[in-house]
Amino acid sequence: MPVGEACPSTAYRRDIDGLRALAVLPVLFYHVDLWPFSGGFVGVDIFFVISGYLIASIIGRELAEGRFSLTDFYVRRIRRIFPALFATIAVTIIVGSRILLPLDYRALGLSAAATVLFASNLHFARHSGYFGSAAEEAPLLHTWSLAVEEQFYILFPLLMLCAVRAGGRTRLLLGAVALLSFGTALLLVDRAPVLAFYLPFPRAWELLAGALLATGLLPPLRSRWAAQLCALAGLASIGWALFGFSGATVFPGLNALYPVLGAMLILHAGQGGSAVSRMLAGAAPVAVGRISYSLYLWHWPLVVFWTYRTDGDWRLREQLFIILLSLLLAALSWRFIEEPFRRARRFTTGRAFALAGAMMAAGCGAGALLYLSGGLPARVAPSVAALDAASGSMAYLPERCSGMAAVRHRALCAVGAHNGTPPSFLLWGDSHAHALKPAFDQAGDALGLSGRIASYPACPTLLGLDRLDQPASHDCSAFNAQVLAMLRDSPTIHTVFLVSRWGLCANGRRPEGGTPCYLGRDADDDRSLSRDALLFRAGLRESVRALTGMGKRVILVAPIPEFRRNVPESLARAELYSEPARLDLSLADYLRRQRGVFGAFDEMRRRFAAGIVYPHRLLCRSGHCATMMHGVPLYSDDDHLSRQGSLLLSGMVYQAMRPIRDRADHQEKR
Repeated sequence: MPVGEACPSTAYRRDIDGLRALAVLPVLFYHVDLWPFSGGFVGVDIFFVISGYLIASIIGRELAEGRFSLTDFYVRRIRRIFPALFATIAVTIIVGSRILLPLDYRALGLSAAATVLFASNLHFARHSGYFGSAAEEAPLLHTWSLAVEEQFYILFPLLMLCAVRAGGRTRLLLGAVALLSFGTALLLVDRAPVLAFYLPFPRAWELLAGALLATGLLPPLRSRWAAQLCALAGLASIGWALFGFSGATVFPGLNALYPVLGAMLILHAGQGGSAVSRMLAGAAPVAVGRISYSLYLWHWPLVVFWTYRTDGDWRLREQLFIILLSLLLAALSWRFIEEPFRRARRFTTGRAFALAGAMMAAGCGAGALLYLSGGLPARVAPSVAALDAASGSMAYLPERCSGMAAVRHRALCAVGAHNGTPPSFLLWGDSHAHALKPAFDQAGDALGLSGRIASYPACPTLLGLDRLDQPASHDCSAFNAQVLAMLRDSPTIHTVFLVSRWGLCANGRRPEGGTPCYLGRDADDDRSLSRDALLFRAGLRESVRALTGMGKRVILVAPIPEFRRNVPESLARAELYSEPARLDLSLADYLRRQRGVFGAFDEMRRRFAAGIVYPHRLLCRSGHCATMMHGVPLYSDDDHLSRQGSLLLSGMVYQAMRPIRDRADHQEKR
């Protein structure tokens, strides 16, 4: 490192191990839903700062001494990271073969291949969200942060070498890249929050914050009191995030500053000594810190497999059991896997790269086998595999005729009869419109009626409203306005069916868990569940008023019953494990959740003569909402009907569409 840019000593500091404990334990507590660690996920950000600080310190010292070697650096990373990681992947695949259903085992294979290639962050950015319910069933989801660190480790030494060869302006170069990274994170967190969370560049500033600290970004603390205040401020900043954040917090973005700055302040204060540093240097925090890597690796597959086999509702004894078992496995992993490989004297450069190559090849091969075989379905009974395969059996539209572009370019898909007649009805809604298309196809074909479908997933047909829990680019209000404009230019369409997940819009909360739905007029509105019911009714009123003002007849499709769990998966697990499916949903519970929706529907019926189709009168006619018929699941997940479930409603849809046929016949006679 050039003269004038400080490089702190890389001598062992016990307080850094203690800070690792402060990072990993909240992550563990958050994942077992232990109160009050609602923001425990920020422990990963603390890890990023620590990693950047240590790596920059080591590379900076070796560059200053003229003995830095890229080969040696990567060998150290292999010895540190590969053995425990690949042991975790191997055990997860073995245990998964006994627990997971074929589709989930197939997904594990794909994520395992991505993990061994250190691209799991890119994989999960495409296939899931960290705070969504689907994430709870990805045993290797947590490896996204390891992928970000490995991608950083590949590029950061090259960046340091470039800085040295460019005249030694290390801090300036790192600072410029960090600012670009932070700006990218701020830009993406509203527009594409999943990308902001998983992609390496929007996260790089957190690692670079630690690296900048290692270059002497902050001046030395000259007094004991300054060190104490600095450490306490850092601890308070981290505490604010740990106990004040939740899965609903906009993150990373500006909110990531709390754990990042907090970790920087504690690291900086620790160079001169502080009460916080002495506390972190205690025997217990240091012991946990030393096994923190293994603890991070092993705890999440345990959590996933536990929730997969149980009802998913954490009780204190279960939380304590998983915490203690995670600590035990981490201690064993550290003692018998991490330490032997790290200290092995015969672990030459050639052997290190050969071992890494063999592990990666084996991981990719195993992952490919699981993925290409469909999750080895022969492991389970054919009836179990058939039930599992029903997941995702919902009707989907081609991408070309869904969303904003399809409406703007008047490229909506046909629904109903394909007889060349002009469209007489529109099916307008979110993904539930997709799911109900088979019913409208069958009913329309029987009546000889052609229509169009305008749908945009996660966009309810509520004029003037947006989903604030979706990225800013997911512009529901603009989509609905485009549909309305299209209807003004479509005189042959005189009946509009409105379909959405109305219960989620009116209540905000999901029965299955996950990020709530927040409605708002624009992106600057406060996220408030208490306002959802009022906004829902106002948005529905505006939609129906606008349509009836054009002379269109409006028919509302009442909510499809929502379950707490994926229906076909739960049925498959019940048969696999010979246990109850835990899918009971009574008609009374359904009506209780939809009370606000039906109140708004009644208003639309009275004020605008809107028609209403009630799917629950068929699906819940026994007093409990059905999940199967003739051995076939009626749902493709927790709230979307399967093709079979949709076709079950075709008779209801036929009756609702009958007046359209009568009107067409009357006009023909005239």
